[in-house]
Amino acid sequence: MSKSKPEDHAPKVDLVAAPPLDPGHEYYQGDIKPGVSRRTLLMGGAAAIMAGVAAGQTIAGGGGSAFGPGAADAATITAAAKKKGQTGTIKDVKHVVILMQENRSFDHYYGTLPGVRGFSDKQMLEYPGGGDIFHQPDLSRTDGGHMLPWPLDSADYNAQNAGGLDHSWGGGHTAWNKGTWNNWVAAKSEQTMGYFTKDDIPFHHTLASSFTIADHYHCSLIGPTTPNRLYQWTGMIDPAGTAGGPATDNPADYNPVYSWSTYPERLQAAGVTWKTYANDEVGDDGSHPYVGDYGDNPLWLFQQYHDALASTDPAVKALAINGGLNTGWLPDSGKGLDVTYLLSEFGKDAAANTLPEVSYVVAPYGWCEHPAASPDYGAHYTNAVIQALMSNPDTWASTVLLINYDENDGYFDHMVPPLAEPGTAAEYVDGLPIGYGTRVPLTVVSPWSRGGWVDSQVFDHTSVIRFLETWTGVTESNISAWRRTISGDLTSCFDFTKPDFSIPTAAEVPPMSATQALVAAADADASKPTIREPALGTQKMPVQDAGTAQHRPLPYRQSADVAVNRSTGAVTLTMRNAGTQGVSHQVFPNAWLAFASTPHTIAAGASATYTWNAAALDGKYDFSVYGPDRFLRRFAGTVVSGTHTDVPLPGATATLVTGRKPSLRLALANGGTPQVTYTLTANDFITKTQTVTVRGGRATDVDWPVDEWGYYDVIVTANTGTGFRYRFAGRVE
Repeated sequence: MSKSKPEDHAPKVDLVAAPPLDPGHEYYQGDIKPGVSRRTLLMGGAAAIMAGVAAGQTIAGGGGSAFGPGAADAATITAAAKKKGQTGTIKDVKHVVILMQENRSFDHYYGTLPGVRGFSDKQMLEYPGGGDIFHQPDLSRTDGGHMLPWPLDSADYNAQNAGGLDHSWGGGHTAWNKGTWNNWVAAKSEQTMGYFTKDDIPFHHTLASSFTIADHYHCSLIGPTTPNRLYQWTGMIDPAGTAGGPATDNPADYNPVYSWSTYPERLQAAGVTWKTYANDEVGDDGSHPYVGDYGDNPLWLFQQYHDALASTDPAVKALAINGGLNTGWLPDSGKGLDVTYLLSEFGKDAAANTLPEVSYVVAPYGWCEHPAASPDYGAHYTNAVIQALMSNPDTWASTVLLINYDENDGYFDHMVPPLAEPGTAAEYVDGLPIGYGTRVPLTVVSPWSRGGWVDSQVFDHTSVIRFLETWTGVTESNISAWRRTISGDLTSCFDFTKPDFSIPTAAEVPPMSATQALVAAADADASKPTIREPALGTQKMPVQDAGTAQHRPLPYRQSADVAVNRSTGAVTLTMRNAGTQGVSHQVFPNAWLAFASTPHTIAAGASATYTWNAAALDGKYDFSVYGPDRFLRRFAGTVVSGTHTDVPLPGATATLVTGRKPSLRLALANGGTPQVTYTLTANDFITKTQTVTVRGGRATDVDWPVDEWGYYDVIVTANTGTGFRYRFAGRVE
């Protein structure tokens, strides 16, 4: 199953289906009855634990922790009380655990999760002619010529064990299609649009709803596993090619092909303790999917770690040992279906409160969620990591667990990733942008991220290093200046002043018995039919689950307005960033010009401009600008040439009003003589329509309301017959 095989430069080599559990194994839960949903299985296990609590039993670690007697019930550490010596800052973190799983996109897993930018997103990229990014072109379809997201449906099909898709550098850039992201089906097949719901992956949704999920977290590179993991472990792929790069595809496993410095080396040099937890049996071998590390530990690929492994100096050799390298793989123990065995060393360290400051956890193939490895198996493995942390209240109360995914496999996501301007240092290889790639999930599990929050700040895998930088003070020089401008350091995912140190309940983190039942369900699914795309004429846009989520405050203060020059026909867009974090804006024409992205990077406190030459288009203009956290502006109309004012001349600008009653202040102007009647229509977040008449030569301010988290989306039209249509969407912090 080596990633050096030619076919792995598209998808990693896949298993058709994970081998079923032995019915005699201690984790086997018996036959899964037809019609019993995964949500029922998961909640059934949690309910049993909660019933035990109600009956006066002491339930450790969310119920069912398998990592020893060091656990305590939720009353051991109260939610309100701060532990002795707590500072209410990031300094209270003592351990960071990083679990990077494999190959799932955000929409593929969480498109239906309430409160996130999922399938109900109305600020998505729109295509000329009335389509949008959800309607992916599909010439094989006669029911509209497009493919919508469609449910994989674990209830009726073998969705859990569905295989992988192309996720190569070349295939990814084919889907990217010069920034238009309208070639997913051609590049990846119709399966790219498949998605799961809470009924399919209840553990994942429960965890996200109990803690904090980031819905603007992107993989770092448009491409496969290893390059994306290199970004998390080292901050780059060596785009200049001075130390073995640029790494844009998966090299052969375990061979030293790179030599640039890695972040763990910097940690070790600074005296920060760190360790890689990975099974040391077999390695990456498709016939032994439940042991080894699937070649997912990128430190094996660096010459300096091999040199350290060969050293007789214990101090030097420690680099390789901490990095998870070994001098020879052990044979398969036959215990790979026991996650507590696989994680026994991690579990012992967590229970004994001896975890290093930084831990990297690397799962075997069968547990890592890479298609065809099941999400249910991944849920059980992830749960075991969490239960290990909860087995010791002191460990739980001092640890941050980051659960992310290296890349999207070939699965669709509708969010347009940030894009650097051509020529940006360290961000292009052979004329193609390195990234950002597609959105992937990040769930932040800790006492400081509980309560069901959504964080919409832009992150990528270098943000994990940035968080470690902020926490340890150890910097990584490999991260490009552009990524430091655009990506945050994950600290917005936390509220360090309001920790909840209590051990999570079974409703927040279901017990091991519940995820064991999911594993059995995945095995039972192997007898179901193969997944099928929707029949012709049956497609429908998915509906996001009802409900809301709390939204973390962000460092963005974005605005954009246009100025119309009637003499030259120039329509100048000015994008401003009054926030403390840089943003990536992309301008797209909606008509008259070729559809393509024009990227603009706007540093904190800076601005950028874009000019549309309406004079060459009979005075017409229509373009949109997209940014993070639902920011969108669309400007359409006709430039009236000349100096006469005996015609209506509409105009509108927007200002963010902060304070106790935030709003979007719209300045509606009329530069002509005849009056103009504006119609303001809510497009999202609230329900409201308002008409405003502005006399010639006058202007009127309207404070447009925002929702409880500051979001707004309003369309402004004018009765001038010139196609005037402006749209303002985003957030007032």
